Amino acid sequence: MDPFTSSHASELGPRPRTKKRKFLPRFFLLLTLIFLGVGGYIAYRYVFAPEQQSTTASQSITEVPVVSMEKARVEKWNGVTKKVAYLTFEDGPSELTSDLLQTLDQLHTRATFFYLGTQVDAFPKEVKATAKAGHYIGLHGETHDYDTLYEKGKYVSEMQSVQQKIHALTQLTPHLTRPPYGSTPGITKKMASAIHSSDFRVWDWSIDSMDWYYKDSAKEVANTVIRRAERPFEIILLHEQPQAIKALPAIVAGLQKKGYQFAIYDEDFHIPYNFAQYSNL
Repeated sequence: MDPFTSSHASELGPRPRTKKRKFLPRFFLLLTLIFLGVGGYIAYRYVFAPEQQSTTASQSITEVPVVSMEKARVEKWNGVTKKVAYLTFEDGPSELTSDLLQTLDQLHTRATFFYLGTQVDAFPKEVKATAKAGHYIGLHGETHDYDTLYEKGKYVSEMQSVQQKIHALTQLTPHLTRPPYGSTPGITKKMASAIHSSDFRVWDWSIDSMDWYYKDSAKEVANTVIRRAERPFEIILLHEQPQAIKALPAIVAGLQKKGYQFAIYDEDFHIPYNFAQYSNL
């Protein structure tokens, strides 16, 4: 019997090699398809894709919101609330104003000042220096006396007096006032109407730094401000005192770490904030 013609060829001898000859063409065909696929992807990636990416990039740039950093108002950036802190200093100018201005300059930070008329008379050079440095100068009255301002109703006339003095020195005409001792209970509804009619506005504060209490501890002043800063909009009460000036670097660093930016009061974008909650102030 011929082993190569037997029906049991697999058991009697080697298998025919004709089937393996068909594998090589298939292998080369598969390899060719792979190379074509890779080549097509590379062509798309480096020829067509850059044009598409350029179009997408130009569209995304036009969709980015433009926020004016010169405007002191709370806004949102990509859904995240912008946190703004206002450093405000009362009872100046004084012999410490120069040191305070120098510290703020070193920190690249501006502040809002509320000046007393009697102090403006005593320190005119400091008033000019404050304005020249780009800070906002507001009004704090003449006497800082509760009875005179509120019981005798001299609030508006005192603010007008300080306004005139500041204008004479700086050519600026500020309208923002800081009521000594705060707006309540001194500013009544009737007085609020008179303040509004005189084109004045009122700003109290949202954070008391307690620098009047911690007279010997700049650290406590800084910790108080940083700990109490929680809202998107904070107005910080400070005074022209050594402990407040020494606390400034820590205050600025601590608030920046909490996501705050610093701004000065902007006459064009007044945000009402007074304890009496008069919307017209």
